[in-house]
Amino acid sequence: GMYRVIKRNRFIFLNNSLDENMLRIVCAHELGHDQLHRNMAKTTPIHEFMLYDMKSKPEHEANIVAAEILMDSDEVLRYIYEYGYTAEQIASAMSTDINLVALNVAHLATLGYNLHALEHKSNFLK
Repeated sequence: GMYRVIKRNRFIFLNNSLDENMLRIVCAHELGHDQLHRNMAKTTPIHEFMLYDMKSKPEHEANIVAAEILMDSDEVLRYIYEYGYTAEQIASAMSTDINLVALNVAHLATLGYNLHALEHKSNFLK
């Protein structure tokens, strides 16, 4: 995927060879850039090679937005507290990537929920 602002018009470019689930994830990630990093994209397109660097603050932030877009936090909390689901089970139940579940749980923990951080891969969108 790629996000770019051209003459005040905002564009998200998606690779049509991705499966439907990955298209949703990449699109949500690019929407994160649209909401948080629009000014950065006015001067430089946000390319694939930058997209997956979780050590980069903009990429990490865009992935958190993607997790929030694709997963209802109340539903995630219900799976954890009521059903005792693991991250793998939550990802399967919500048809998403386990790394997005880990990001969502980590974000919920920063909001004060009593949750343990889950390991996630930094390059899960590659």
